[in-house]
Amino acid sequence: MMTEPRVSIITPCYNREKYIQETLECLQKMNYQNWECIVVDDESNDKTAEIVKKNADQDTRIKYFFQNKATLPVTKNRAISYSSGKYILPVDSDDLISPDYVREAVEILENNPNTKIVYCDGVFFGDRKGKWKLYPYSFEQLLIGNCIHNSAMFRRSDFDKTNGYNPNLFASEEWDLWLNILKTGGDVFKIEKDHFFYRKHAGSTIDNYSDKKAEMRKLVYENNKELYTHLLENPIQLFTELQFYKEKYNKYRRLTFRRPLK
Repeated sequence: MMTEPRVSIITPCYNREKYIQETLECLQKMNYQNWECIVVDDESNDKTAEIVKKNADQDTRIKYFFQNKATLPVTKNRAISYSSGKYILPVDSDDLISPDYVREAVEILENNPNTKIVYCDGVFFGDRKGKWKLYPYSFEQLLIGNCIHNSAMFRRSDFDKTNGYNPNLFASEEWDLWLNILKTGGDVFKIEKDHFFYRKHAGSTIDNYSDKKAEMRKLVYENNKELYTHLLENPIQLFTELQFYKEKYNKYRRLTFRRPLK
């Protein structure tokens, strides 16, 4: 039997004593054994550290690290720097994944060398319930707006070819990372199953930064200006209208691209 490649699950956390036990328990129920969970505690002042350390004592695949207060992208980069896996999967400290997600994602990446990112259907739970409705992936759509949720699996080797999560971004750091991983080519595969469960509550990242979307879009453009200028006839069109998230896709699907995208 072939040895399972190691998967490093990165879990940044801050004051998650209410939720992190459930997150760690869902990882321990996976139908996959060769994993590690790198928990980086961003200076929590509740019982988060106590809970994680207790789990780490019982399961050596769970590893606890403390850091002084930093931004979320910095925390994610630090977690990856501590990791040893072939594959990386971000799972936030209040979210859940299904028992089969890691196994299925690894199988896809192992059998398809040109596939760089694997993600799945997402479901909201907690204060809001229902499907996470994302536009179908294409690189054109990824330029317009993020269409891959934050809990997608990718190769550590592809991550190392980028500058990592951009420390100047928040709530859009994964969008910027996907652009940097895929700008040189590569495929994306979506598993059409509900494998990722995003908890909606007062502390949810998406809700906390909903008023910053226009600012983040501009920063993503500035970080990838060469890419946008090369591919779009009028790249600034994507970032000057602050009503984008109200009008959504219909207006922008008519954008003119300079060349076909693979």
